[in-house]
Amino acid sequence: MSRRIYLMVLLTLLPASGHLVGGGRHPASRIRAPGARADGAAAAPTFESKLRHFAPAADLPALRTEAARLENDLQSAVEEQDFAAAAMLRDDISQLRQKDPAFLASNLRERLEALVRRESYGEAATTRDQLLVLRRFQPQYQLAGLWKGNYPNHGEATIKIHYEGDTLVAVKVTGDEHVPAGETTFRADLTTPYQEPAAVEAVEEDLVGVRVEVVSVGSDGTSQQREVERYQGEGRIAARGFQHAHYVPGQLFLMDNDVIGFLWLQLGTFVVFNRVQDGPDEMIERRAVDA
Repeated sequence: MSRRIYLMVLLTLLPASGHLVGGGRHPASRIRAPGARADGAAAAPTFESKLRHFAPAADLPALRTEAARLENDLQSAVEEQDFAAAAMLRDDISQLRQKDPAFLASNLRERLEALVRRESYGEAATTRDQLLVLRRFQPQYQLAGLWKGNYPNHGEATIKIHYEGDTLVAVKVTGDEHVPAGETTFRADLTTPYQEPAAVEAVEEDLVGVRVEVVSVGSDGTSQQREVERYQGEGRIAARGFQHAHYVPGQLFLMDNDVIGFLWLQLGTFVVFNRVQDGPDEMIERRAVDA
């Protein structure tokens, strides 16, 4: 069924409430973790076997929301000294994490740092290569190339996305009187997906909160709110003539394979970008990211 992506940008002082996947404190279904043996002894899974258990990219935002909910439940269970419930929740969280390539990538980065400190460079090279392989399973690393978006007060503009390590960098191809062509318009750290905090204890009076809701509308007119991947970043702003250029906090939204958005948090400005058909140069660059 075909679908269209609609966006609602709401100015609010509170974060969006989490969309829970499934109800109840303890999931009813329990499955054996990959690599576990019937006698209860866990065999160490290989890197290749871990790749086979990842959830589809479209399911990752909801999976992470569920994992965050279970982690809150785990903390409550420990505080209440309900250790039987805590053990079940710990196992459920472990099963969810095995489906998330970002969690494995985080573990591999920590391992790489430890190996470098120990000067175990052979193992470090293997771990580095595994991190590169993992990028193929993470949508945030599949965005290199040209994108078009409509900037408020400036109209349509083309940007080009490339990667500097684990940082996504968007450079303006079409400039304007504030941020000219060739300058970075935004960038984002891709190492850790952003998770909405469960509650906000205090809010600065001059802080404008922005909540972005993504709604998928099918050809039959039915609509459904969708959770999407988000990453912390910085958006560039400047006065005319590129004067006083600086970065402000922002967030990168992965809304679809060919649709992303960036939010300049302090300004409450949200720009949607659509992928431009790849030319030869962009195809080469995307293959390089996958290599």
